Amino acid sequence: MDLGFTDRKVLVTGGASGIGLACARAFRAEGARVVALDRARGPADVDTVLADVTDEPGLAEAVTTAVRRLGGLDVVVGCAGISGPVGTPLVDTSAADLAAVLAVNVTGQLLLAKHTYPHLATGGAIVFLASDSAFVATPGMAPYCASKGAVVALTRALAVELDRVRVNCVCPSVVDTPMARADLGDEAIDHADFPVQRVEDVARQVLFLAGPHARPVNGQALLSDFGFSARSSFPA
Repeated sequence: MDLGFTDRKVLVTGGASGIGLACARAFRAEGARVVALDRARGPADVDTVLADVTDEPGLAEAVTTAVRRLGGLDVVVGCAGISGPVGTPLVDTSAADLAAVLAVNVTGQLLLAKHTYPHLATGGAIVFLASDSAFVATPGMAPYCASKGAVVALTRALAVELDRVRVNCVCPSVVDTPMARADLGDEAIDHADFPVQRVEDVARQVLFLAGPHARPVNGQALLSDFGFSARSSFPA
């Protein structure tokens, strides 16, 4: 099935690795023109502009550069994110660590929308990467959960405010990424007793929300967690 991305201009933050890189490659495979924004240089097959989403002047300049390379802008995907101090109780979490998580995961998405919206074509799309941690929690993840809950709220707010484009977010459960492996360890990912998504799985969810086949979908959070959040605590 043609997903409708031929010659579409796509900007992906966090596109040098993990889910962002998978998204960049998936859009390219569908015929899109793609530029990634990242603090690190991506693989040779991905056109990367160096940028930090928490640095507003630098991000604004990087967006302008990317749009010039692309010749316009149709789709924006916000994948840049950090996990913060995983496993650390809130009472032991410093204000600096909390601020760092919110700066990247929340303010970074706000600034991305702020500086890409003026360039986006009518009918375009913004897709943010949130997490199932916006809806469920484990101990030691309060800053991350709070940040991803904010992304879901931001998605709804911008879907109402940005009238020329659609805004949605994807909320996956654990994904096999370099960040997840750094947080949980290779053993936990390779021999998990719970389902783990591949980055390609999440990229396909992003492509659906970004494409013309999802034209009526706006302001929504796509929760992809193998149905775990739907389960009752009743022992049946």
